[in-house]
Amino acid sequence: MVALSGGPDSTALLEALASLRRERGLVVVAAHLDHRLRPASRADAAFCEDLCRSLDLPLETGRADVKARARRDKQGLEAAARAERHAFLRRVAAKHRAAAIALGHTLDDQAETLLLRLVRGAGGDGLASMRPRAGDLFRPLLAVSRAEVLDHLKRRRQAFREDESNRDPRHERNRLRHDWLPGLERAFHGRVRAHLAATAELLARDAEALDGWARRALAQARGTREGGASVQVENGLSCAVLLRRPEAVRSRVVRLWLAEHGGLADIGRVHVETLLALCREGRGRFALPGGREAQVKGGRLRLL
Repeated sequence: MVALSGGPDSTALLEALASLRRERGLVVVAAHLDHRLRPASRADAAFCEDLCRSLDLPLETGRADVKARARRDKQGLEAAARAERHAFLRRVAAKHRAAAIALGHTLDDQAETLLLRLVRGAGGDGLASMRPRAGDLFRPLLAVSRAEVLDHLKRRRQAFREDESNRDPRHERNRLRHDWLPGLERAFHGRVRAHLAATAELLARDAEALDGWARRALAQARGTREGGASVQVENGLSCAVLLRRPEAVRSRVVRLWLAEHGGLADIGRVHVETLLALCREGRGRFALPGGREAQVKGGRLRLL
């Protein structure tokens, strides 16, 4: 299933998959969500309908009140739009029993994401940015530049929609795309985007290895050995086992554990570091986002 906005990236992705469907034995479905944020959104939907008709592909459409969700969940429009979009895409994917949801992110998007997260102070996982495959999300164009996408569309004489909000300088990503990145390329060289994307790929490999290590450490921290058998202690981690691990691994263990018990919404570095500090002190309590409270007592870190 292809997430189709009507922009150049998703249009090129849909057209490419449509041309490959017989050769690769693919069944392709498109999904378009109207976020109701722009005056031109209805015209975007009409374009997507015409495109899918010309490619002889089924199209699922939906509309979302992103502003209402942002007010309700007390979050920004970008986060609310992403939540609405992903929920819609997964509903459509489930309806059609799709093997994957294909997204049109390109090498340029990867470079922009890494830089944005870098200036916001992200750790290794955040800087690894987007993955070619993450669960049910598939990004076939992640190694393809935006210039290559536009050239492909030009050669195929394939029209697409332009999102006027992509020129709005109030958005950080737009300033990065139109000012910062071109400035870096002028100051250094024209391969800046490709090198940033390559860095994200290397970080993703490291993150995958560390994540595997952390999952093994999480299993060990959950239980203690008694007579050769592993005894599971509900909702608790052994501080001694946790603190014997390298710092990068123990932080990941805590995040994996919190993800299982209420999720990681609003969990930042300060929360993880505070829980590890409690483990080192051997006692104490700490309030976490989402109404949770952590306690260290008897050598174990628990959630109350």
